[in-house]
Amino acid sequence: MTRSASHSQFEIGDGCDRAAILNRLWRVLDPELDEPILQLGFVRSLQVGDGEAVIGLQLPTSWCAVNFAWLMAEDVRNALITVPGIERVTVRLGDHCAAAEIEAAVNSGKTFAEAFPGEGFGSLASLRLVFLRKGFLGRQQRLLRELRSVGFSPEQICALRLSEISVKSDVGETVRRYLERRAELGLDCSPSAPLIVDLNGNEVPLDQLDSYYRDARTVRVAMEANGSFCRALLAARRPNQRTGGNDVPT
Repeated sequence: MTRSASHSQFEIGDGCDRAAILNRLWRVLDPELDEPILQLGFVRSLQVGDGEAVIGLQLPTSWCAVNFAWLMAEDVRNALITVPGIERVTVRLGDHCAAAEIEAAVNSGKTFAEAFPGEGFGSLASLRLVFLRKGFLGRQQRLLRELRSVGFSPEQICALRLSEISVKSDVGETVRRYLERRAELGLDCSPSAPLIVDLNGNEVPLDQLDSYYRDARTVRVAMEANGSFCRALLAARRPNQRTGGNDVPT
């Protein structure tokens, strides 16, 4: 599957693996929204050549939370530095209020705490976990909704095991994303494990499925509302340029 509307500011030199580069970037998410930054339109420019990648990001506002901006900048660097042939990555954050500090640290491989000493931020591991858990609920709710739409009853959903659902099914892409996040959280992904489990890996009983679904839906709707708000803010910053898209294989 591809995302249409190629970006005029993408310059990937001859001999560079364009598909690999864009696939790695496609997997960089806004941590709060659980959406690809390419799809959101946060990647404004990309130049790759002679072993170096220079990527320019533009977030919805210049005052987006420093820790959120850091996570995206760090994830972009980590994604690109793993592409064969790319030896150096430079991330630019444009007019973000902490661009200088974030760029200097991320581009040299320093930690968040090293970039902001004495600020009491510490590790961002706990924040990442919060976002991973929210994303899990959002992805799971989509899966539950799609299973219902193709005719699965609550009883059938609760009885499903991972071996009984395929990424090649009618809900395959949603299953794939759900299992990907489930694995990231260290939850059981063995074939005999229940398809629907809570954040602690416990099977969701039939008599609790509806309330669990409603709670997960609340999380998903809030994430989607935040995503719409971010798109609107970014569009206001670029009145003559469509945000989102890019010719990206997935």
